[in-house]
Amino acid sequence: MANYLIGCDIGTSGAKAIVIDDQGTLLGSGYIEYPLLASQPGWSEHDPQDYWRVFKHVVRGALQNSGVDNREVRGISVSSCSPCSVFVDRQGNALDRSQTWQDRRAVDECRYVQQFYSADEIFELTANTLDPHIGALKLLWEKNNRPEIYQKTFKMLNPANYITMLLTGEFVTDYSNASLTGLVFDIRNRKWRMDIAEKVGLDPDKFTRLAPCDEVVGEVTQKAAQECGLAAGTPVVAGTMDCNAGWLGNGATMPGDASFVMGTAGALGVVHQNQVFTKTMTNVVHTAYSGQNYTTLAGTACCGGLMRYFRDALVETDARIAKENGEDIYDILTAEAQKIQPGANGLLILPYLSGERTPLWNPLARGVVFGLSLSHTRGHWVRSMMESAIYAVYHCVKIMKENGLEMKLPIVVSEGGSKSPLWRQIAADVMGIEFSYTPNAKGAPMGDAINAGVGVGIFRDYEVAKDFIEVSEFNKPDGQNHALYQKYFEQYLKLYEDVKPDFESLAQLLKAE
Repeated sequence: MANYLIGCDIGTSGAKAIVIDDQGTLLGSGYIEYPLLASQPGWSEHDPQDYWRVFKHVVRGALQNSGVDNREVRGISVSSCSPCSVFVDRQGNALDRSQTWQDRRAVDECRYVQQFYSADEIFELTANTLDPHIGALKLLWEKNNRPEIYQKTFKMLNPANYITMLLTGEFVTDYSNASLTGLVFDIRNRKWRMDIAEKVGLDPDKFTRLAPCDEVVGEVTQKAAQECGLAAGTPVVAGTMDCNAGWLGNGATMPGDASFVMGTAGALGVVHQNQVFTKTMTNVVHTAYSGQNYTTLAGTACCGGLMRYFRDALVETDARIAKENGEDIYDILTAEAQKIQPGANGLLILPYLSGERTPLWNPLARGVVFGLSLSHTRGHWVRSMMESAIYAVYHCVKIMKENGLEMKLPIVVSEGGSKSPLWRQIAADVMGIEFSYTPNAKGAPMGDAINAGVGVGIFRDYEVAKDFIEVSEFNKPDGQNHALYQKYFEQYLKLYEDVKPDFESLAQLLKAE
């Protein structure tokens, strides 16, 4: 009997699904982009209807491309960007737009919670910084600003668990995504703290049942099967957050394993079992062995998203022309950046277009261009964006190392920006770390498929992930470039501290308009 598995990731800007066999062979895939909505400064939203629409599209596409009979699919697991909120009624209907992980509107709610609990108390419980982007504060914002939506809300889900609910009818949240609900999630004991929810004014019943990432939580219903192309009765595994899925797909399963996913955000994660968590970092339950493993991650707000913004806002016409000519605008931009020397001739960017998460936790931070002169070309801009995105991750890596987190080298890098040899080399040079690259990496959907395989018993354990990796390229740091980048990195840190007070005053100015 053939054994096939499906993994699907609902990302920040697009969705992808793959079909693999029990040897990890990619048989088919589907991908589609969908819009990110930003109607106000500090807001970032999705239309939840898009989650189901793109899921159906990519799953049908992957199945069609693979030629696999849907009745031979043994299981499916879904991951998504996190924390994102989907507020649903008792019938599972989405009530409002989803606040994405980039959304930082809940600033007042963050301050309100600190009337009851200190930041240190919240970190001790959740291992995460109390910040406007966490899931529980999104729910509190709805209560304060859209009470009619809050009252109708039966459960708050994230996109992955929303898809799982539409597939199975079951309302459940996996440990991984629950980690970034924050505030009310006890990360050590993997349970909700309903007393805290009540204390801050949240209805505990709006939080779902919790489940290990590899638990089979239900089966595809007849109705869902007709819509998405899966066979009714297909087992559905609880799922995970997208970063964890990407790291798992890169073979990060055991303590010391590290992986860098260069997606919309920069996400470099280190697996461990240490319950003394690193402050200023994001800490989550890891997908692999979710009963005991954790991941500490450098989770910056902008990495590949910086380049996408540049593409859509500043070179939209060039991107359209390139597409018409069968070219990729990213290849064109990278070629221009390749001609520029390290340091971009003094052009320095703070990449905080959506505020910043680790390690600054400043929702008011914004993008800054510093040192711009008439001599700078588009290539300088692109190179500076690449460098600044890596400075942000490097800032986190230094803190992780100072706190004793061990990282096995080389670190596997994948997805998005990692397709650029230049960007990978910049990462190696800035951080002084060797990276390995898998050109044929399947990303988060591979991690999802592996999670499904473990959940339904096709795979004995998560270690198969290491067998499926095909590393063929390495980026070793250039000592001379690394030394130069240390100087620019120090200037990068100083620039942030210098303009930090201005972010607050700018926010007040915008609020007064």
